[in-house]
Amino acid sequence: MSNCGTLIPQEILTDILSRLPVKSLCRFKCVSPSWNSLISDPYFAKTHLNRTKTQNIVISSSLNLYSIDVHNANPTATNLDFPTLEQHVANKRVKGWSSCDGLLLVPYIDNSNFLLLNPSTSERKELPALPFALDPVGTSSYAYGVGYNSSTDDYNVVMLSCNHTGSVQSKISIVDVYSLKTNAWRRIQHTPYVVGTSCFCGGVFLNGCLHWLCWRTGSYAICAFNLLDQIFREVPMPASLCGGCRILRFFVEVVGGFLYLVKRRASCKSEVWKMEEYGVGESWTKLTIDLPTGTPSLCLLCHLAEDKLLFDNSRWHGEKLVVYDPKKETLRDVVVAGIPSEFTVGRAYVESLVSPILRRGIGRQ
Repeated sequence: MSNCGTLIPQEILTDILSRLPVKSLCRFKCVSPSWNSLISDPYFAKTHLNRTKTQNIVISSSLNLYSIDVHNANPTATNLDFPTLEQHVANKRVKGWSSCDGLLLVPYIDNSNFLLLNPSTSERKELPALPFALDPVGTSSYAYGVGYNSSTDDYNVVMLSCNHTGSVQSKISIVDVYSLKTNAWRRIQHTPYVVGTSCFCGGVFLNGCLHWLCWRTGSYAICAFNLLDQIFREVPMPASLCGGCRILRFFVEVVGGFLYLVKRRASCKSEVWKMEEYGVGESWTKLTIDLPTGTPSLCLLCHLAEDKLLFDNSRWHGEKLVVYDPKKETLRDVVVAGIPSEFTVGRAYVESLVSPILRRGIGRQ
């Protein structure tokens, strides 16, 4: 068995293995040293990432992380068994995790440190403490996210932080960027974009930018931080949501390569806005979902087959996963074997071999 890899040309072996699930590939590292070297290569991880379509959901209980393959007809919650992770995820207020290429960014409870982990390979990295953390005195808000910088072939973590002291007009956010390649933070600029008071906001990555819903002088906006030039720009919102505070009921999400705005709280109806063409304000389309009694909010997680959408259905006592069928205009609960009775949904993620531990390179290019 140890010589089986030598009987197949390297390019054919790479092509075959790059089509397999991550868990199988992790086991196949034991086949031979050559297979281990191939599967561990960052450029093989890039090839696999470009082909993978499998998207899972990660949730947390008070002590553990679980992965759920929501595309399976009979989904099961699998304990990811990250040692000592409970100290980081036990705070149920922290739901705004960020994800990119299979990597999850999990903030510590004090929001001055982060974990970068891959749920598919069980690899994790504790990022160095943010040296520019705000003074904890006073009310602060934070926005953070992880994304891929194609110009440097690097994964970056971006942190926006603001102390809510003084007038609204005087508030600015401090912007710090972490590089996986250098394993270091650097402060790059200040910005007038500010996230809400006592907010813990995970950004969503699309088209080379991290997106958040922020306040800037005069109104709210969807701000997009471009990792290539490290400049903030605005994404146009639906005309009916511009101005006023109605937009505060929404959060920004990326699903299936599209930008969404989802109403976070509603008494009987929820609104879901989809940007059909990125950056084009006129391309927003609206979907209205009737909510059953006792459903304070829906959180969009991922896209399923037949245009169905998976949501986290937030209840007063725990949470559930539900599927919305736009053709039938129905919501139904998703039965998941082994799911904890109370949990907090983290984020959808793509199964990948991308490692948070830098080896010979990132490998996405």
